[in-house]
Amino acid sequence: MANFREQLFQQFASQGILVSIGEFKSKYEPKKENRFHIDGITYETSPAILSEGGVEFEISSKIPQDELDDRNDFDTYFEAIKGVLANDDRHPIATDMENIIQDVGGEDLKERDYVRLRYHYSFDEMCANDAISAKVANYQNNPEAHPLPEVPNVNTLAGKAVLVCVENFFRQEATTRMERLIEANQRVRENFNHHKAVAK
Repeated sequence: MANFREQLFQQFASQGILVSIGEFKSKYEPKKENRFHIDGITYETSPAILSEGGVEFEISSKIPQDELDDRNDFDTYFEAIKGVLANDDRHPIATDMENIIQDVGGEDLKERDYVRLRYHYSFDEMCANDAISAKVANYQNNPEAHPLPEVPNVNTLAGKAVLVCVENFFRQEATTRMERLIEANQRVRENFNHHKAVAK
C-alpha cells in the first residue's frame, strides 16, 4: 500500500498532467476526458499511477488507418513512430500497439489501433534540491506572487515546495512527451504520403 508521501506525489503528478492536457485541449480540438484531436488523429494522456519506486503515465495516439492500405502498414507505421522517438533523451519503458474493438450499436463494430507509450519516473528525479530551495525563497520574499498549496498534514514550506516541483515536473514531461509524439506522427504520415504519391 502506498505511503502518504507517495500518494501526494501521485496526486500532484496527476494535477500537472491535467494542466498539460488542458493546454493541448485549448490549442487543438478537444475531445472527451483526457483526449484531443489533431488532423484526424486522437491523442490521449493517462493520469499518473504509482509504480515500483516512482510514478508512471501513458500517452497514446490513434494510428491513421484510413490513410494506410492494410494491417502490414499499421505495423510499419508503429515501427516508424518508435524509430522517430528512438533518439529522445527519455525513452518509454513500454511501447505497444493496442487494438481496440468497440461496439457502436447493432452489429456494427469499430476497430482502432493505437500507439501507446508508458513512461516511468523515479521519486528522486522529480524535484531537485536547488529548485525546492528557490521556491521556498521566492515564497518567503513574496508569498502572494509565489504561493504554495495548502495541503493537509504538510506543514513545512519545503514539503509544499516539493509538491509544487512534482506538479511542474509532470506538467513539463507530459507536454514534452506528447509534443514529440505529435511530431513523430507528422513525420511518419508525411513519409507514408510521399511514398504513396511516388507509387502512383
